[in-house]
Amino acid sequence: MKRILFIVLGIAKWFAADAQEPLVDRNTKISFFSAAPIENIAASSSQAFSAIDSKKNTVYFKVPIKSFQFKKALMQEHFNENYLESDKYPYAEFSGQLVADSDWTKAGAHTVTVQGTLTLHGISRPYKVSAVITAGPESIQATCSFKVKLEDHKIERPRLVFQNIAEIIDVKVSALYKTSGK
Repeated sequence: MKRILFIVLGIAKWFAADAQEPLVDRNTKISFFSAAPIENIAASSSQAFSAIDSKKNTVYFKVPIKSFQFKKALMQEHFNENYLESDKYPYAEFSGQLVADSDWTKAGAHTVTVQGTLTLHGISRPYKVSAVITAGPESIQATCSFKVKLEDHKIERPRLVFQNIAEIIDVKVSALYKTSGK
């Protein structure tokens, strides 16, 4: 509960005082995939918090690192303790802006460009990604995929398992924002 309160307070500050409330999804899905010569690694979380504001064209995502689930418990342990150091850096966070104005709240699929900052492992880096926002009668879905270079966020690959982990990780995000029945 404390974690949710912290996130809600943070997002309220981030969006600042505005008459229009942003759309919020507390179960945003984030997954990643590492294709490596020895073993592929995949994990996902459905515990990310995200918000999107159609008036300001802003987006925000925050995911607890420990919420990522792996097929193998040992992979999850190494991910949290050795690579992402989740006790020291408990969240990954993205805040950004849709680059071009478009009315993506109208029904249908809209491809947009999002430019912002991803903070991962305590390191913030600029990212520019393509996303698809699909507006329906009762919800808006936002999806995107992008690549994260581990060295950009000072995530080290130990020499012993160098071939087990890819240098570049594929990340996917999917959020569903309810527009009716708030």
